[in-house]
Amino acid sequence: MISKLTMAVTCSAAILALGAASTTALAKDADSVMSPYIGYEITIDESEQEGHVPTGGKLTLIYDSEDDVYRACTRSSSKQKSPWQEDWRTPCGVALNLVKGNRYCSMSDVKAGNAEVLSTCHRLRSRDVAMHPSTVKGGLELHDVMVFLLQPEGKSPRGGIAMLLDSPARVTHNGIIHGVPD
Repeated sequence: MISKLTMAVTCSAAILALGAASTTALAKDADSVMSPYIGYEITIDESEQEGHVPTGGKLTLIYDSEDDVYRACTRSSSKQKSPWQEDWRTPCGVALNLVKGNRYCSMSDVKAGNAEVLSTCHRLRSRDVAMHPSTVKGGLELHDVMVFLLQPEGKSPRGGIAMLLDSPARVTHNGIIHGVPD
């Protein structure tokens, strides 16, 4: 026969376990700053680095709760100027980590390239993304990718993105990749 004390301890442990499980589940949800960007298709409307990210290409950001990362899922479109390459052409092959700032960026913030200002913006980041073959036979050229989340404009609840390859200090002079929600 189970005593009242044993029953109370068992029930308390079960309640604590359920609470811990629900806390763990909450930790695996997409962050609220990502809500204007998750699950919506974005068209790359301007790419000054066409060989890396093609103008006209489509991408959708998703949250992978199993790996606790965001993924960029790409697809080709009839208006795309060049094909997706390497990691980009693998279905949802680019994993990105959220770096929370205290605000969304504007396109002018990104174009200015001020690292101090950009460090305050919400962004996704990945290191060592294969973009295309390197000049070394059999090698791949790897890049850091930063996807700045742009402030939604007007009445639209969705925001666009501005993508930089490598670091803001080294790359803004080489061009910015801009995407708008469809």
